[in-house]
Amino acid sequence: MKVLRLESPEAVARAAADVLATEASRSRAAGRELVLGLPTGRTMVPFYDELARRHRRRRPPQAQEELDLSRARGLNLDELLLPVDHPASFHAFMARHAWERIGLDRARCDIPDPAADPAAECARYDRAIAAAGGLDLAFLGIGADGHVAYNLPGDTRRRTHLIVVPPEVADTLDVPAACRPLRAITMGFAPLRRARRLVLLATTPEKARAVRALVEGPEDPAWPASLLRRHPRFDVLLTPAAAGELRPRERSRLRVR
Repeated sequence: MKVLRLESPEAVARAAADVLATEASRSRAAGRELVLGLPTGRTMVPFYDELARRHRRRRPPQAQEELDLSRARGLNLDELLLPVDHPASFHAFMARHAWERIGLDRARCDIPDPAADPAAECARYDRAIAAAGGLDLAFLGIGADGHVAYNLPGDTRRRTHLIVVPPEVADTLDVPAACRPLRAITMGFAPLRRARRLVLLATTPEKARAVRALVEGPEDPAWPASLLRRHPRFDVLLTPAAAGELRPRERSRLRVR
């Protein structure tokens, strides 16, 4: 695990975008598809804004481009069981902040379908992940309770599954009472553990306890992110607020290669 403290959410976003640009360039040079695990949430907005900025300033096609995701494939980590046009749905978040805005081809992106039968959709999504060859690069947020995607405390399921979103988490999503109890479909731990590289972003102080459990604690299902701590290529990008009282171990710079 490589842990890097950066001065601001924007600096975290730039470091994460550097990783993605490097991996995209490497995949393009090798003539292979880059398969991305894509998150949602407020922490990710500066990251997607940075990717959109780099996409807008792409050079002519014959020149080397700073960021080209046109042949990448995106697989969202999760989705709420809300109508796709509901402003709180992750479909709506991705349309607003990511997908075409950052240069992805929407036809090459998948996200759980909240209108489908949940059990059938979980099975379909596992097949889609497998058909893509697994994730090359997954970007992760972390909940104040340590959840990653919507793998909640105490839940260690490997496959895509259905969960009930805890009320305190649903409160952060601006989901009205009429939509409660809120359910979601989430990737399980298997595709995250098998991803070739993980990059986790945390920028706010309420994440500090979960970050410390990830970086310094033992593997503990009560803090789901900690179950990924032994991944061989795991970059954790933090602001000082999210780093909290971590013991100093950060690198002076992130080796994006």
